[in-house]
Amino acid sequence: MIEINTPKINIDEIKARIEEEVQQYRKANPLIGEADIDAAPEITKDYLLQFHGQDFINRAYGAILHREPDPQGGAVYLEKLMRCELTKVYILGKLRYSREGRSKKVEIKGLLLPYILQTFFKIPLLGWGARVATGVLNLPTVLKNIQRIESELVARNCSMEEKNRSHVLELKENIQNLGKEIIRERASGRTEMEEKLSAIRTELSDKLSGELSATRTELSDNFSGELSSVRTELSTTRTELLKQIKDHKITLLDTQRRLQLLLEEARKRLPQPISNLQLENMVKEEDHIFDALYLSFEDRFRGTEKDIKERVSVYLPYVKKICKASNTGALLDVGCGRGEWLSLLKENNIPATGLDLNSVMVGKCRDADLTVEQSDVIAYLSAQKPNTLSVITGFHIVEHLPFKTMIALFDESLRVLRPGGMIIFETPNPENIMVGACNFYTDPTHKNPIPPHTLAYLIEARGFVSPEILRLHPLDSVQIQDPFLNHYFTVGQDYSVIGFKA
Repeated sequence: MIEINTPKINIDEIKARIEEEVQQYRKANPLIGEADIDAAPEITKDYLLQFHGQDFINRAYGAILHREPDPQGGAVYLEKLMRCELTKVYILGKLRYSREGRSKKVEIKGLLLPYILQTFFKIPLLGWGARVATGVLNLPTVLKNIQRIESELVARNCSMEEKNRSHVLELKENIQNLGKEIIRERASGRTEMEEKLSAIRTELSDKLSGELSATRTELSDNFSGELSSVRTELSTTRTELLKQIKDHKITLLDTQRRLQLLLEEARKRLPQPISNLQLENMVKEEDHIFDALYLSFEDRFRGTEKDIKERVSVYLPYVKKICKASNTGALLDVGCGRGEWLSLLKENNIPATGLDLNSVMVGKCRDADLTVEQSDVIAYLSAQKPNTLSVITGFHIVEHLPFKTMIALFDESLRVLRPGGMIIFETPNPENIMVGACNFYTDPTHKNPIPPHTLAYLIEARGFVSPEILRLHPLDSVQIQDPFLNHYFTVGQDYSVIGFKA
């Protein structure tokens, strides 16, 4: 088979030339586009009258109103123009001197007087006589325009004939070049076949060499991937082992501390009998047997300290607003845990005290230089004077409390808060099906889930006002087609109730 190489058409060069000619035409005709219409300093009536039909309507709207014709108005004007019921001058005048046209303030030279005459022509009898008189006076101009149109048509026909002759010559030249190319292809056909065979041999050789090289590379990559996977697995295992060692170390240290306290109490009384107070201290230590275990549990299931810090940052604007209004920042965080919220408050220069029963967590907070007390929340609040705190917060604490203790917490909080003070209590949201059916029970110390409106009612019933429910942390990873089910699977996994003291 003989390939024929014809000269390639440079599309980019043709586009560039077309764009250059369009730019030159736009410079010569400033009304070609809407942007150019806005930039045109003035427009003449004669320029617009040289266009016809739909083109005239489009350009008239663009030049005078700076927009495209509306479907109804443009169609009416075009229909009456084609039936000779309206003249171009009258249409231009109606557009220019309409309310919209007057607001655009476009100057069209030579339009006003003809438009007035056209309007005058529509007066019965008198307008008809004026039209006849005007037609007689304009007869020389009409004849002159007919001659001009005839001359333009002749010139256009001559131009078209010249272009056709040029195209015929160009086509003959292309046919001759194609014939020469065919002759050259036939002469060089054998040489080309030999070159192709040589190229095929070279290609096969290169392909075989490339496949062998690719096989070696693939084997090497597979080995490297397996080695990297093993290293990653070993690294993960090492991290988990180090974490378990850390948890065990904390547990051992806490056990050692409690044993030391027991030994000291026993040493004080030996050989004398142990007092009731000493027995109570020993029993209290029994309540903290699982403190280290619960810290490890929170590390596993609650989330990293960085994650919790980011989640609770949503409450900073509320706290800052209350502190600014009361000129003080006395804040108590109930069940402060690992101290993420206290640390965030400290970074924002808001003084706060934490409260927790877990001795290991209290020690962890104190190591971070945070102000924390190890005490029962009701006992601590009962010892405080009325109207002394500005804010009381508790994150994931109320679901751990019996009902009576929860009510006592709300009552004592109302007593110790200053007027205008605020409480924030966050808890898992059972409206979310995943939380209510499963995730809530991950923590075995949880009592029972509390629906948002129930908690808001209890807070309001104990004297707080304007309770606000804030749903947080939606489950975006789940998407269900049914809108109803999708809502209850993706709604916030946690919520908080924010209340105020009147």
